[in-house]
Amino acid sequence: MGSTRDVMQIFADREIRAHFPKNDGWGCRQVPSPNHQDISCILSRDTRSGTQQIALVVTYDEVPSVSSLDNLTTSMNKKLLKGRYLIVPKNTDTSSIPKEIRVIFMDSFGFIEGNLIWLTKKKNARHYPVQETPCVAEVAPAVSQPNAA
Repeated sequence: MGSTRDVMQIFADREIRAHFPKNDGWGCRQVPSPNHQDISCILSRDTRSGTQQIALVVTYDEVPSVSSLDNLTTSMNKKLLKGRYLIVPKNTDTSSIPKEIRVIFMDSFGFIEGNLIWLTKKKNARHYPVQETPCVAEVAPAVSQPNAA
């Protein structure tokens, strides 16, 4: 049996391949990340004008930080670096991410009510609605008004 990390790695690889396919020449090399929960990769491809490299980090945090991405870009050649990408689940708070970092939202995971949920595409999957508490209507007490004589 595999661990949760193995399963998350498989989904991360699928998301990377969906946006940076091998048939476009992209090669993916995973590198160690300072945050053991993040997956850091250097994507590269050869073009007519030279080699392109992209720093990419996959994180499953609800409020992601760019510390893993910053650490990755400091170790790379600045001349070859063509972009910095962060792959995060849907409904992630990306307000603290700088504008020069491109954010890609996952199709397979998302946050619903603060929980990381696998967004299945199976046609027979059951989605359990959240039970809402019924609103109880109460009669307001009568307000006594003084007689205006």
